[in-house]
Amino acid sequence: MTDNNEAKRPVLSLKRKPTPKPAEAEKTPQKPVQATGKSNKRARKNARHKHNQMLRLISIFPALLSEEDPKPFKIGILEDMAKYIADNELTFGIGQVKSALARYTSNYRYQKALAAGGDRYDLDGNPCGEVTPEQQAAAKEKTKAIKAVYNGKG
Repeated sequence: MTDNNEAKRPVLSLKRKPTPKPAEAEKTPQKPVQATGKSNKRARKNARHKHNQMLRLISIFPALLSEEDPKPFKIGILEDMAKYIADNELTFGIGQVKSALARYTSNYRYQKALAAGGDRYDLDGNPCGEVTPEQQAAAKEKTKAIKAVYNGKG
């Protein structure tokens, strides 16, 4: 090829979309993103998996955990659970324990038990400390928020 042919080659350029001005962006209402059927199915599967992890944790610690009648557990229970699981060589990772505890403690019944106050319990179900008034107030707020979401107001 010669230098003349290279000079005659067309140059491609990309056109950019004009960016909306801030005033125009505020006028256009944002539509909520709709979840697709596939992601809903994935979310249901993930929720079912987390619920099964929670049920497995309940079966390991029946004296402390209960779906029907939850009790507030002591501060630092995660470390006690991890030690128990390691000592008994159970196949339940720390991440799974954290996930199951998060699901358990975000439950309305657990928050309601926490809001009621009283004793906290260890792995064997023995009283070990008490719920503070600040923790009770926080739990009451969480129960209100859970109710609002459940009733469609959240």
